[in-house]
Amino acid sequence: MASNANKRTRRKKRTEPEEEPEFQVAPMIDVLLVLTLFFMSITSTELLKKSKNLILPDAKDAKQEKNHHHPGQIVINISWDHINQTAGFSIDGKNFPDAGSLVGYLAPKVASDPNSYALIRADRDVQYSNVADVMGSCGSAGISKVSFAVITGGTKKAAAAPAAPAGGT
Repeated sequence: MASNANKRTRRKKRTEPEEEPEFQVAPMIDVLLVLTLFFMSITSTELLKKSKNLILPDAKDAKQEKNHHHPGQIVINISWDHINQTAGFSIDGKNFPDAGSLVGYLAPKVASDPNSYALIRADRDVQYSNVADVMGSCGSAGISKVSFAVITGGTKKAAAAPAAPAGGT
């Protein structure tokens, strides 16, 4: 019977819970801050590529692209100044005086990534000749693939709907 009493005391000693581990809050806050900064920097980089002042044309038969961002994508914005009746050209937040001046900026990008392609975001009031000039500049820089960003779903939704890249040549 003494052995039974010894076994019980040993079991009690083994099953006693250890101290609760402390939850460290400071490392968790550090990780959250790093993640927040990372996502803020990525978001701001993507927003710099797209001009919010553009009103994209409506294309009811456009095909929605599955993946909106591809490596090698070069976003070219073509805005329309209604007062001066002129087009404005920009890539990555950098403005260019005319479509011909895009070649000098595009050529090094294409040289570093041969799979580059252009996504043209033209205001719906831009004249076709300006879009054709940008396409010519893309060809001169060595870009063989061009897509166009449009709004799908009608002109009533044009102000609120996100841009949907349409397939191009």
